[in-house]
Amino acid sequence: MLFVLLQNIKSIDYNLFSEKWNSAEFQYVFEIIYSVLIVGGPFFLAGKFAKKKGLLFNIPMEKPKNAKHLPIIIFAAFGLCLLGNIITSYVDVIVQLIFGFELKLPEMPETPHSVGGILLFYLSTAVVPALIEEMALRGIIMQTLRRYGDMFAIVCSALIFGLMHCNLMQIPFAFIAGIVIGYAVLVTESVWTGVIIHFLNNAFTVTVSIVDDFYGIESEAYALCNIAFNVFILIGIVLTVIYFKKFNTEKPHKSPLVNTGKDFYGYVPMFSERISNGTLFKTFLLTPTMIVAFIAVIYETIVATIAMS
Repeated sequence: MLFVLLQNIKSIDYNLFSEKWNSAEFQYVFEIIYSVLIVGGPFFLAGKFAKKKGLLFNIPMEKPKNAKHLPIIIFAAFGLCLLGNIITSYVDVIVQLIFGFELKLPEMPETPHSVGGILLFYLSTAVVPALIEEMALRGIIMQTLRRYGDMFAIVCSALIFGLMHCNLMQIPFAFIAGIVIGYAVLVTESVWTGVIIHFLNNAFTVTVSIVDDFYGIESEAYALCNIAFNVFILIGIVLTVIYFKKFNTEKPHKSPLVNTGKDFYGYVPMFSERISNGTLFKTFLLTPTMIVAFIAVIYETIVATIAMS
């Protein structure tokens, strides 16, 4: 068996492999494998460890609750996620004014032009990340941190979500989206709510990218995308106001609860002492892992900026 494997490896056409490697389709297949193994794998192992140690009790995989309010919650969150793009653009402007250089996004593979390639584009950018990242961030990480308080869990899981993107141009948006999606998951008691919102956001981005590549930014199709972008944001803001005015009856605890009753939606904390939010955030941010993550973000941002300049 080993001999046959070596013979097959020896007979590989490396020029053909190089062409496939540089194709958009191959790179999107690689992105899918990367998301499942490199992103999802460590979080899955961390979740198994946390569950074994009694730190993770449950990932809310049931159908979303508050079903009659679910469309309001989903489209409100989707609109607020899109609004995060506008806020992020102001961060870029501030960086330019203070430091004198423009933040750059990491270089992406070319937009595929075949039907199969476009399907891979949606699969690798909208479907797989929505599943893997939501199970990891709003499932394992946020649920594990809820013992310290719900708002702490939402913010910290959103911060990790932002740092995962490893670029200052993407972190503000991912952080905002993480807070919005995290709250929606807690309100509906289901990680599937986060998967839907995450998918809608990424699918919209993919659609705009395809329209840009096929028709250009001066086209009517791209103008329709801009109109849809602004309409979704407006709808999101209106639905957010409606939800908090009329339908939101539960409030997340603003400070950690420890043996003082039930936490957000019935979660019972285990600790017997109260810890301030300031101490929690300081402890969370000053761990070696988080420090290395911040250094990696700065490095990757500098590299991407130099490469694109």
